[in-house]
Amino acid sequence: MTAPQRGIGALREFFYGEDIGQATIEPVGPITVGRMGKWRVTYEVGTRGISQGGGLRFTPPNGFTTPQFEDVTATGYCKFRCSNGNVSLVPSLVEPVLGYTFLPASLDLKVQGSSLLEGDFIEIEYGWTPSGIPGVQAQFLAMPVEFTLSIDSGGESNWELLLDSPTFDVTPEEPSFLWVTAPAQTVAGHGFSVRAVVRDCFHNVATTGAFIPKLQLPDESIVPFRHESPGIFVCENVVLQAKGVHRLMVFADDLPSAHTPPIRVLEKAPERMLLFGDPHCMSGLCVGEYPKPSSAREIVEYVHTYARDCAGVDFAACTSLGMRMGEAEWKEVADAANRFSEAGRYVALPAYEWFGMLEQDGNKNVYFLDDQDIPKLDSRSSDSDHPEKLWKQLEGFEGRALTIPHHSVSAVIGTRWRCHDPRFQRLVEIYSCWGNSEASGCKRPLVNPARYDGQSVQDALEKGYRLGIIAGSDTHTSQPGFSNRLRLKNAWRGGLACVWTETFDRKGIFMALWERRCYGTTGARIILEFFLNKAPMGSEIKLDESAARKLKVRAEACSLVQKVVIIKNAREIHVTEPNQESVSFEWIDSKGKEHESDYYYVRLIQDDGEMAWSSPIWVDA
Repeated sequence: MTAPQRGIGALREFFYGEDIGQATIEPVGPITVGRMGKWRVTYEVGTRGISQGGGLRFTPPNGFTTPQFEDVTATGYCKFRCSNGNVSLVPSLVEPVLGYTFLPASLDLKVQGSSLLEGDFIEIEYGWTPSGIPGVQAQFLAMPVEFTLSIDSGGESNWELLLDSPTFDVTPEEPSFLWVTAPAQTVAGHGFSVRAVVRDCFHNVATTGAFIPKLQLPDESIVPFRHESPGIFVCENVVLQAKGVHRLMVFADDLPSAHTPPIRVLEKAPERMLLFGDPHCMSGLCVGEYPKPSSAREIVEYVHTYARDCAGVDFAACTSLGMRMGEAEWKEVADAANRFSEAGRYVALPAYEWFGMLEQDGNKNVYFLDDQDIPKLDSRSSDSDHPEKLWKQLEGFEGRALTIPHHSVSAVIGTRWRCHDPRFQRLVEIYSCWGNSEASGCKRPLVNPARYDGQSVQDALEKGYRLGIIAGSDTHTSQPGFSNRLRLKNAWRGGLACVWTETFDRKGIFMALWERRCYGTTGARIILEFFLNKAPMGSEIKLDESAARKLKVRAEACSLVQKVVIIKNAREIHVTEPNQESVSFEWIDSKGKEHESDYYYVRLIQDDGEMAWSSPIWVDA
């Protein structure tokens, strides 16, 4: 490929160096996810040499065992040597720091005693053990990876990336289970498609095995799927005649059977359709894993292809860090949103992440309705380094831009809710693979240090902020829609944003988000409806103090519903435990008005731990 001027993503602050050398790796063949291995990386010094005090930095892929040099009996041990007998190599470990460092741990080898000259070489045996048993575990994510080498030629900590650092493939494990998606709604007698993906035990798309999944219809007839690409199958023109809710079984030889999420079959097309998406995905343009080597265009295309074909979501966004993208990369994000959006099939939202530390009131994703002439604002720039400055820069985009905070309870990059602008900040991401930000004591808490007091979603609602609720994955794997991996650790399963939209296109989805006709789940494709006096979730209504407040909840779950909770003003006021997949009930809040403005929302919990949260409904006196 043609190398960009600067490193992609986490390495964006580094330039590619010229005449700094070359490297090889042994073995060069693939390794299966999660398996043990060992590698010899040989770096040959280029014409510029390496001065005393300079060095070589060795960065394995994220998810591989952290390199270390102190304990030969432990995994990740690195044995190293230099061909120049006058040079000694002084090792140190560069550890990642959450919120500041966007690289995995790296091994630095500092050159002492003499300079390295052209043709000298440094050899690193990564995973060396005295017994010869491989001492490094490969990552659980299947994709091509790179052992990244960086060079400090002059000894001034000016690290330059080595062009064409060694790469090889990490391949999936054997097939383990089927994962099936289908539309939430259809019309009786009309055709639709069901998608089945074969996945391994680490949830990668499994590309081996001679499987042909089959779909069982309500009349017990069997329909085979069509092979679309390795591990991915589609069953087209499926027709259901009987109105009601269906959960269809899918099976394949030697794999456990699976079921579609609930499919609601209607007599006629509804006014609003339910779509599922993942609006939050880190990619190789900033701090995420991605197939290497890849250009910016290839990275963004990988994100949307995975979302559409592998995850089967209806919409997604590539939300790479704005501060770590150049204008060329941002153009690729916007152009891909235009190229991949296809009404009725898949929608790509143009977006990026505005990255703020706690003192900047946290992280926010910025979404646009349009994909042309849209600004990428840097959270390090003096005119956009605070949310109020960000919103000032977005003036003129009212109704066409949204800023959505996420993991608000993070102790490092969370949100203290010190500022708010309802022109743009109309939603909050309550959940992602980082965890749940709803309230103190919630299920699936944040996997990183958290401060729930004053930073939770309920705290924002209690301050009077009228925020609808969504969820997303915030995956750092370039794989939106079905992921549970952060860069530096495993995490919860990624969430989904669910929208009740009038049309299956970008405008319809964006307006459903704008209107707060949306909810979030922990990844399950739960159908959830919530009304107060017939007003849907996200509404603001006015009622006389004497007026009845009739709340209605309807849900179709992917497992038995353990509990449905109605929350009013941060308190649980009604709980039902239906223990069934289909839920429908009405309940009257006899206490009525508590404040000049009250809000209500619903939390649903399945027996398998999966959850959903509706957007609130606000009642003003």
